[in-house]
Amino acid sequence: MKNSSWIRKNWLLVAGVSFIGVHLGTYFMQRVAKQSVRSQSADKQRNVEE
Repeated sequence: MKNSSWIRKNWLLVAGVSFIGVHLGTYFMQRVAKQSVRSQSADKQRNVEE
């Protein structure tokens, strides 16, 4: 009998960690994008006031 690989034995754990990792990655990318837009709009507002 062949030994199963670690990933085959723990496929649910691997899928869960991958799922969480993808969602955390997209969450942080959205935060960075929102912060960038906020800083750009604040710069434009300052330029209009001057």
